[in-house]
Amino acid sequence: MPVRSYLNIFNGVSYATLMPDDQSIQGSWSNPNVPLLIFKDNSLPGTSVDPHGGPVSSGTPVELLFWGDWWNSDEGVARRDLYITRAQDLLASDYFSELAQYGVARPTWRGAKTVTDPEPLAAFNSADDEKSVPKLIEDLIDDDVFPDPDDERIAFVVFMAKGFAENTGKNGAHTKDYDSDFPWLSDIFGGKDWYWVAWVRFFGNPGATGDEDPESAMRTCSHELVEMLTDPELDGWYAGSVSGEIGDAGATPDTGKTKQTAWVKGVQVQAYWSNRHGATVIPIDHDYKARILGTIHSDRRVPETGTYRPDPSDSKLCDLSPKCCLEQRDYHYTIVKQDETVQLHVETGRYRQPQFVWSVEGTAVSDSTTLSLDVIAGTFDGHVPKFGPQTVKVACTLANNQLTLTTAGTGANFDIQVGCAVTDGSIVGNLKTNVIATPAVTVGFVGVEFTDDPEYKKQKDACNQALRDMFQKLGVGKSTKAKIGDPVQFGRAILSDLPAYTRVQAYGNAKQVVELSRMVNAFLPKESAGPVIDALVTGTPALQAALARQQPAGDVGLQLNVVTADGVPFRGTVDIECKHQTLSDRRNFRNVDASQTIAISGLMRAPQGLYEVTVTPTAVFKPVSQFVNIPASGPVTAEFRVDVNSR
Repeated sequence: MPVRSYLNIFNGVSYATLMPDDQSIQGSWSNPNVPLLIFKDNSLPGTSVDPHGGPVSSGTPVELLFWGDWWNSDEGVARRDLYITRAQDLLASDYFSELAQYGVARPTWRGAKTVTDPEPLAAFNSADDEKSVPKLIEDLIDDDVFPDPDDERIAFVVFMAKGFAENTGKNGAHTKDYDSDFPWLSDIFGGKDWYWVAWVRFFGNPGATGDEDPESAMRTCSHELVEMLTDPELDGWYAGSVSGEIGDAGATPDTGKTKQTAWVKGVQVQAYWSNRHGATVIPIDHDYKARILGTIHSDRRVPETGTYRPDPSDSKLCDLSPKCCLEQRDYHYTIVKQDETVQLHVETGRYRQPQFVWSVEGTAVSDSTTLSLDVIAGTFDGHVPKFGPQTVKVACTLANNQLTLTTAGTGANFDIQVGCAVTDGSIVGNLKTNVIATPAVTVGFVGVEFTDDPEYKKQKDACNQALRDMFQKLGVGKSTKAKIGDPVQFGRAILSDLPAYTRVQAYGNAKQVVELSRMVNAFLPKESAGPVIDALVTGTPALQAALARQQPAGDVGLQLNVVTADGVPFRGTVDIECKHQTLSDRRNFRNVDASQTIAISGLMRAPQGLYEVTVTPTAVFKPVSQFVNIPASGPVTAEFRVDVNSR
């Protein structure tokens, strides 16, 4: 059984709705493609950071040091391994990409070590206590654990052990010092070999208050790293004073100084200042995504029965094959009016704490409610399909990330568009640019189901098979370009215009009729092909609906002239979408010859005639849109200027 697909546009972006079977809906993935978060406010003491003559640390290898015996315990090893993995993931991410504007290339992973000798201080109670960290690095260099700074520049990050108390109000800091066997020579001759080191307090001490999330250690690490890379010797990039480094800017300007944070490659990081954007930023992952999935269930079913005789047009096929000479007698049909329930939920990728805002036909749904929607509905007058505007009621129920839509007594088939805006609640700060996915699906409700007489259907199937066999024996010919006055030549593209309420089996039937109609157009003269195709379409409500939505005959309401940017008539083909601004009515026309005025008929008219019309050159995706109001009578003419000079 073929997979049913339906194409539509939501928030200016095309999307597909797939229906693997009659009870399932799968929306296409929405990828925000936002390279970095930009925050609205910051704590920078100024409007930019400036260089102060000192060096930066570009492409520097990072070495993690875990200081103290606790890191060798089972608990300590697990925490150490976590931080090593987090650091490696961070260094492999795009988090440091905005440092390029300061002349800093991405740092690299060097390694990690546990240091137990000398023992760390139990607490930092003063600035002098913090000097034990650079003293540790000096001792390790003197013991040849690490090379001299003039042989290899290393960005050291020291993690303090469980039980460590930081009593000066800091989560961490970075500093510099120099290594020399004879300090007085460096004072006389200069040329000190500076090394760079940061330290991070322990997060998660029992009984401690405040921020004790173990992941906050990596947030602090990211903060100190971006500062150490851009201001390693405290005379690099900052604003005002060294308290105005790029990492210090990554907090709200209020008294609470809320840290601006997000998660990159699963690592919690803090924002830093970007001169290029005039704001604090966090370069983030590029694989955020979301899509809508759903299931369809039929509820109350009320059957109605009737009889009919075949349409006179059916006899046209009898001239082609005896198998198409249908018995002229009464046939029975059944119409079942039913209610449907559609349950939708969002599947996400990369979103750590996804938050959802649903919408139905452009109306936000923040609570359980019932919506009255104006739609183009398909109904039946006896056994004959009818199409036209109708107001339907759809009950909306919200629960967590699930939206349930229920119809009751509509007695009609119709489509509605459902969208969702997905954001990440784990991001902290006032955002100017956010990572928002906007998945959407088109939900087709079947409120009335037509079942034909099995005997009549059997005869129609035998007729269609006989026609296929006949044309295949003749060999498949080439279709010619349709001219004015020719019979309808719809190709496979019309299958994309079938309403979403066309379920999988009906889609398969429509596909067979489309293929057969193409054969008819290829082999029969136009005066014969038209009646034959009309007969084929009769009894295929899905195709009748697509043709009614696409371009009903007569009543031209819109004339389009397509010109180039220079005002010269465009000599090419275009795709056209007419999207009604209040009704669920979207018409799509593909590969339309734009070298002459394009006439579009069958659109709704004033006072319900407002459409957004989009014209896109087939060869170059450069859509042009404008709003057009179809008058109560006669056509309106609109000009579209397209740019086709480059892709």
